[in-house]
Amino acid sequence: MDYKDTVDDWAEDTDDFCYTCDDWTDSDDHGNCADCGNKYTTVDPFLTPSVAKVYSSPAPSVSSYGDVWGRGGSYTWGSVGSATASAWGGWSTGTSSSARMLKHKRHLDSLCKVVDPNVKHTLNFATKGKNYSNMRTGALYVDGTLIKDSDANLDIVAGLSIHEKLHLVHTQPLVTWQKNYAYTNRLSDAQTDLLHSIGNIIEDEYIESQLAKTHAGYVTYIDKVKEHFFSKHDIQTIKGNVIADVLNTLLAMVRFPSTISDERKKRHAKHIQFFARALKDALVDRESTLVAIQSIYEYMYQLAKEEASKRDDTSEEEILERAETRMSELLEEWGDSADGYSEDDIRRIKDRLIAQEREDAERSDRYAPEKALKEALSKSAREMADYSRDSDSISERLDKAIRDLADSEYAEEEWDSGRALGLRQGTKVTWRNQHASEYEGELYNETVKKMKSSIGQLKRKIQLYGDTKIHTIRNQRRGKLDKKMLHKIPLGRPDLFKNVIVDEDKPLDVCLLVDESGSMGSWKMDKARQTAIALREALKDNQALNLWVFGHTADGYEWHKEGETNMSVYWSPTYQSDVRAIGSMKARAENRDGMALLASAERVKAESPSMGSNKLMIVISDGEPSADKYRFGVGVPHTKKCVKHLEGQGWSIIQVGISGARERIMREMFSNYLLVDDTNELPAKISKIIRKVIKV
Repeated sequence: MDYKDTVDDWAEDTDDFCYTCDDWTDSDDHGNCADCGNKYTTVDPFLTPSVAKVYSSPAPSVSSYGDVWGRGGSYTWGSVGSATASAWGGWSTGTSSSARMLKHKRHLDSLCKVVDPNVKHTLNFATKGKNYSNMRTGALYVDGTLIKDSDANLDIVAGLSIHEKLHLVHTQPLVTWQKNYAYTNRLSDAQTDLLHSIGNIIEDEYIESQLAKTHAGYVTYIDKVKEHFFSKHDIQTIKGNVIADVLNTLLAMVRFPSTISDERKKRHAKHIQFFARALKDALVDRESTLVAIQSIYEYMYQLAKEEASKRDDTSEEEILERAETRMSELLEEWGDSADGYSEDDIRRIKDRLIAQEREDAERSDRYAPEKALKEALSKSAREMADYSRDSDSISERLDKAIRDLADSEYAEEEWDSGRALGLRQGTKVTWRNQHASEYEGELYNETVKKMKSSIGQLKRKIQLYGDTKIHTIRNQRRGKLDKKMLHKIPLGRPDLFKNVIVDEDKPLDVCLLVDESGSMGSWKMDKARQTAIALREALKDNQALNLWVFGHTADGYEWHKEGETNMSVYWSPTYQSDVRAIGSMKARAENRDGMALLASAERVKAESPSMGSNKLMIVISDGEPSADKYRFGVGVPHTKKCVKHLEGQGWSIIQVGISGARERIMREMFSNYLLVDDTNELPAKISKIIRKVIKV
C-alpha cells in the first residue's frame, strides 16, 4: 500500500473559509474574517480531556486512496474476490414473481446464518424503504426492490443482509454503552441523536472489519454494497448548516474517502485533521471504537454550541414588538368587553406579556445548540451510513405473497429428461402446502356433516383392515409342542405339535391425485373435493392406511409460468397442520398429467412411514392433458408412458373420469379406469375401489 504524507498535509492555506459567511473570505490583520469579523477556528481543541487528547496525538498517514486505515480501493477490509451471488441467481427475470423473490430470500437467509449460526435472526424484505436490524427481535430488513425485476443486484442485497446480521452479532455493546453514556451525562434528545449518528457511522465500519476476520469470502458482498451506495454519489454539500456538512465529511472519511473533494478537504481541513486523529486506532478493538465515538461526539457537540453562539440573541426591541403584537390580538379578541379594563389593567397585562416574551427568548437562546443539532441531523445524509440512501421498499401486496409462499413451504425442482421419462419441456415441478381460509374451513366442516353417512359406511368397511390375525393349526407332526396334547404322549401319538400362522395386512399407501385444471371448475371440483374429504375422514384412524391428497395444475398457480407442473399438498403424513386444507381445493390453470403422476409417486415414496407398503393412486380428472408444449400428441403418450413406468414399480393406478372425460383417451393412457357419469356417485365409487384393493 502506497502512503502519502499525513492528513495534515491534505490542504494548505485553510484559514480563509468563514463558517459564519459560509464562503471563502479574506482575513484581516488579526486572522479573523474581514467580512464578519468572526474567527476562522470554530472549535477550541481543549474543551474536554478526550478532545484535547485527540488533538495532541500524532497525525496518521494517508493511503494512496485517501484512507487513514489502509483499506483497499474499495474501502473494504481484506481482499475482494469475484462476485459469487450470481451462482445462485439466473432465474427468470423481468417479473416480480413472489416465488422468485422467495428463492432469493432463502439463499440470503442462508448467508446470514453462516455469519453466526448462534445468533438467531429473521430476514425480511423492507416495506418501508429502509435497511436496518432490530436488536430486540433479531429481525433484519433489506431493500428487496434491488432484485424485484432482475438478478443483477443479488450481490448488493447479499451484502446488505450480511451487514445487518453483523449488527446483531457485534453491536449490542455499543447500544449498551450509548444508553449508559446518555444517562450518565444527562444528554438531551438532540445530543443523544448526535451520539447515535456518530456511533452508527463508525460502528458500520467496525462490524465490517470483523467480517474480514471471520468470513473473508464475504468481503466481496460488502465491496458491491459500498460501490453501489457510495462510489456513484458525491457527498452532499449542505449550505447554511455547518454541523450537517461536517457530519457528511465524517461519513465520507469513515465509509468511502474518495468522495471527499479537494474543495471539501480545504474547507473542512481542521475537522478532517481532528477526525483522522480520532479514527486512527478506532477499529483496533471495541474499547477503541467507543473512545473514538465519544471524542468525536464531544467535538461535534462543541461545534454545535459554537455555531449556535453565532446566532444573534433576541433583542429587546424584538421582545417589545412581540409583546405589543400579542396585546393587540387580545384586545381584538375581547372586543367590546375590553372597555371594562382600566389603563392600569391594560398596562399590567402588557407588562406580563413582555416578561413572558423575555422568558421565552432566554429559553430559546439557552436551547440554541439543541435546535442547531436537530436542524443538522434532519439535513445531513446520516441515513446513508445505514445503507439507506436511495433504498426502496417492496409493496405490501408482494410482501404478503412472499410470506404466504414461505408459509406454504414452497419448493421447486428441476427435472432432467431422464427423470421426466423423456420429456424435455415443462420439467419444473413446484410444491406448496395449501391452507384453508375461514370460508374454506367452514366448507370442509359442512361437507363432513353432509357426507356423514357415506363416511361412516366406508369407515366401517375398512376398520378391520390392518388387524393382526393369529391362526393355530394343531395335530401336526412337527412344530411347537402342544401342551394340550401332553397327556397323549404315552399313547405314542406323533401329532403332538402345533403351528402358529400370523396373518397381518400389508400397509397400503393411498394417493388421491385431483386434476385442478380450469375445466374442473364448479360442480366437478365440488365432487372431487367431497371425495377427498370423505377419504380423509374415513381413513384417518386406520394405522395401516396412509393417505396423500394432492392437486395438480400446470403453467402457474395464480399467474402464468410456462413449463411448470404445479403440485398442491392438501393432506399427507408429513403435512397435517391444517386438516381443513382440503376445503381450499379449486380449479386453476392447465394440467400436465404425466409429470403430476411421477412427482406424486416420488413424494409418496419419500414420505411413506411403512416399508414395503402396497401403493394405490386414484386419479380424478375430466379430460386429457393440456398444457404448454404438452398438447398435440405429446401429453397422452407421455402420460401413458408414466403410468406403465409406475405400474412396473408396483403401483396400482386407476383413473376416475368424470363428466367430460372421453373413454377412448382414458383407455389409451391408463390400464385401469372408471368412467363416472353421475358425479353424485363419485365418493361411493372411490370407496368401492379402496375396498376392492384391500379386499374388504
